Amino acid sequence: MTNQTEIERQLAREANLFAARGSVGNQIRTRSYIVADFEYGYDRDRYHGYRTAEGTDAEKRIRWPFHRIAAASWCVMRFKRGSDTPEIQGPVVLSADDHSEKEMVSTFFDALDQEPGAVLATWGGEHKDLAVLRRAAGEFDLIMPPQLRELSPVSDRRIDLCGAVSIRAESVHLPEYAAACSIPAKPSPSKTIGELVEKGMWGDVEEQALADVMTTAIIMLRHLKSHGLIRCAIPACTLALANAATTANPGSKFLRRTFKPWAQLKDSTANYTCPIYRAA
Repeated sequence: MTNQTEIERQLAREANLFAARGSVGNQIRTRSYIVADFEYGYDRDRYHGYRTAEGTDAEKRIRWPFHRIAAASWCVMRFKRGSDTPEIQGPVVLSADDHSEKEMVSTFFDALDQEPGAVLATWGGEHKDLAVLRRAAGEFDLIMPPQLRELSPVSDRRIDLCGAVSIRAESVHLPEYAAACSIPAKPSPSKTIGELVEKGMWGDVEEQALADVMTTAIIMLRHLKSHGLIRCAIPACTLALANAATTANPGSKFLRRTFKPWAQLKDSTANYTCPIYRAA
């Protein structure tokens, strides 16, 4: 039964991909992006087994194969010609509070499968997130969506904004770049996330993942517009994102107290001199 289900899922994925590629006109009219972020915990039991087996030759740091997804968040943004704000779905937020790693990865893969023509946007995803997702796909017998199959880090199916904004300059952390650009970022310091996971403080962990998606989405909007891939009034898009996110996650303090007020201020003080955005 499991094999049959996987076959059916694979056929559905291929059908979605074919449909997405089948109409050049639709691709021109709509550009879709999925912004994602993941938080991690350590698989200390397996790492201990590895250290015991390898002895002094073992790596002292717990590297990415032992990093287990503890939270996942993503949102879908569809830029349609003739619309003045993006169509936004989510953000979705899942955590180990009530989902296994396999369930989170499988649900995320399903979201990507539903948007086979969408570009996956991350901050630093090429450095760890994609590796962990590929490890999980193999370990849990899952079929990867098309956005993850391309092995080259230079792919039109993905954009790693950390590399895209820095080019050959030194790579920087997400809150570092956000602070320099006056964009709200992580409610908790980056290095505390591991402690929050190990203490089971899932509300805080989920807030961190959600905040990272929101920050990354704003950076993506600015990046896409500056490269001529979309035409938009960034403040209006920012407010649309804040409204959609707050509707999807009404209990988020980060959204209600920080992100949405910031977006509202940006929108109220904006000088709209550019045309409404549309897919370029």
